Amino acid sequence: MKTSICSVAVAVVVIFGSVGLSSAADVKETVHLVVSGGPNAGTYDAITDRGGCTYGLAGPGSWGNQLSQPKEKDPKKFNSLQLIVPHAKSAAHGTKDFFIRFGFGPLMHRGAEYTVDTRGGAKNGSGVVTVLDRGTTGTVNFDVTTAAGVKLRGTIDCRSVLRNGT
Repeated sequence: MKTSICSVAVAVVVIFGSVGLSSAADVKETVHLVVSGGPNAGTYDAITDRGGCTYGLAGPGSWGNQLSQPKEKDPKKFNSLQLIVPHAKSAAHGTKDFFIRFGFGPLMHRGAEYTVDTRGGAKNGSGVVTVLDRGTTGTVNFDVTTAAGVKLRGTIDCRSVLRNGT
């Protein structure tokens, strides 16, 4: 069963609340992103004190992520990442079955958005996502290309993982 990205994103935002950093000790997740091609080519880093990755919230055995910086208004700034990997355990060595979306600028007035969705045989872009699940922490490496040819690669460092089942 495919899970609606909007439902997962809303649920995660409700669970994790708004984004803001009060100290380095509060960091739950960092994202390093390199964009090649397109109007947003460059290197970006994002940090959040809420969230982190999830296991089992987007379906049994799934891995998810919702990075959101809703107060960011700069249309050129990377401030949103959604990820769904339906089968986290099989992604330990890399999987081509995933959904990932990167957003730049305010949520309701995006400067740019890049989506790759290969779940269930969908062909909206291509690439590989690797999930290293360490229980309470994890790392996700991604190397993806949109259907328009924009390449996005990087790492999500999950300093916490919210688990729903095992």
